[in-house]
Order: sequence, then C-alpha cells, then structure tokens
Amino acid sequence: MPLGYVEASRIESKSLVEEYMLMANILVAEFIKPFCGDKTLLRAHNDIDDEKKEELYEFFDKVDMSGKLDLTNSTTLSHSMDALRNSTDEKGQKMFQVALRKFFWHLTAAKYVTINENMDQPGKYSHYGLNFPLYTHFTSPIRRYADLLVHRLTTLCIQYGPKTAEVIENMDYSKYAEMCSEKSLNAKRAS
Repeated sequence: MPLGYVEASRIESKSLVEEYMLMANILVAEFIKPFCGDKTLLRAHNDIDDEKKEELYEFFDKVDMSGKLDLTNSTTLSHSMDALRNSTDEKGQKMFQVALRKFFWHLTAAKYVTINENMDQPGKYSHYGLNFPLYTHFTSPIRRYADLLVHRLTTLCIQYGPKTAEVIENMDYSKYAEMCSEKSLNAKRAS
C-alpha cells in the first residue's frame, strides 16, 4: 500500500517535446480544415459552465486565492495560470498546484468533433483547456485511432488539395482503410 507520493521533476527536454507535439497538432488542424471542410476531425473542449466557474471562484476565495485566477475566457485563464506558475515563492507554487488540481476537476471532457456548423461561432471548435482556436490529435497514431484518421485526412489533403472534401464525400472509407492497412503491412515487410 502506498504511503505517499513525490512529484517527478520536469525535464526540460520533455517540455520541449510536449510543445512540439502541441504545435504539430495545431498546424495539422489548420492545414486540413480548408481542404476537408465538414470532414475535418478536431479535438474541441468547451468553456467551463457558469455554475462551475462560480464554484471555482468560491473555492479560490476560501483558500485565499481570490483574484489570482481569471476564468473569463481561455486566454485570461492561461495568463493567470502562467503568472501563478512563474511565481518565485513557495506559497505561489503551492497555490498554483492547488488551483490546477481544482480546475481540472471542473473541466468538461474534450470531444472529437467534425465541422458541421458555421466556423464563425467563437469557441465552437476551440480547445478551451489548451487555449487553442483549432486543435486535432495527430501525434500519436499508434495509441489513438483518431490520430490515424487525421493522418489519413492529411494524406488525402496532400494528394488532392482543394478537391479533398469531394473525394472524401464520394469515398468508400472501408476500402480506403483496407488499402491503407495493406500499404502499412507491405512497408513493414519491406523494412
């Protein structure tokens, strides 16, 4: 039975890899959106609802963190979290950890969505938790099937450019998936 825990120290190279992976996911989302149209697969994360924001503000008041976090929108939240994270004193660091844990408990789950409505709606397809206007999963095709789908969409975008949405619309996806799997097996055998 565990008697305690110790948080692992952050290695700078891990942070760099994480940043590159996030950037790759953003860039791929931006790349495929114009070509795939309503077939674009995104990872969206909605804002925290007002009731949960109120609960968070009440909690922050109780732990003497009033005014330390601004939940107005994802940008103000990101800036206030950065300010807490970069706090040099020990109390500030502890406050950041408390705030982060409580904040995560109040988030809604992110969802995979396709663009089926007007893109002009602010935040409709954004990722609130990461503060990104467009985001997809691309960097882990071995672990997540969604990433594999985005790889396939990216391949189609490179092959067909502006005609991609039309190609996808007229495609028998099961045959396409079968063909992709066959190509993957043949590549493994060749190596």
